[in-house]
Amino acid sequence: MVFFGMAVVNDLQTGKNTVMGLDKWKDLIFSVLAFPVGMFVVLLFWVIFAYDRQLVYPESLDAFFPLWMNHAMHTVVMPVLLGEILLQHHVYPKTKNGLAALGVVGLAYLGWVIFIYLAVGLWVYPLLGLLSTSGVLGLFLLNMTVVTMMYLLGRTLNNCVWGKGKTATKNK
Repeated sequence: MVFFGMAVVNDLQTGKNTVMGLDKWKDLIFSVLAFPVGMFVVLLFWVIFAYDRQLVYPESLDAFFPLWMNHAMHTVVMPVLLGEILLQHHVYPKTKNGLAALGVVGLAYLGWVIFIYLAVGLWVYPLLGLLSTSGVLGLFLLNMTVVTMMYLLGRTLNNCVWGKGKTATKNK
């Protein structure tokens, strides 16, 4: 939501210099957070849902969150992000910088999830409670690998649609 809010404000400033390089921040947030994390959430949610719905979206939630809301949170994100790539050129940071930023955000999030478990004794995601310590670490590693692949996919799609030269020129 932060990204799309920034995008709207940025788009309303047509023909003007954006406030404090808003377009650069928008591109950074899209490339490092919005696209890889958004795509990852869609992918992971539906893979786990297909395996065992109870692990991520128990039937008891249907009374509070109707089917359309589940799709709004876990499905619509994908076409919106893909549409963003098709309609708007994004300048990606150098790969090592983008992956470093993604790694910092990912480790901070995983640290927060672990902190909550240690402080409260409950996992934010009940699936983690079914795994051993090595299973949790393995899942975290797998998740970081998939998010990294989503970052690289977003970069590749952006380059395919808008051309690699544009990105390289704007990065200088």
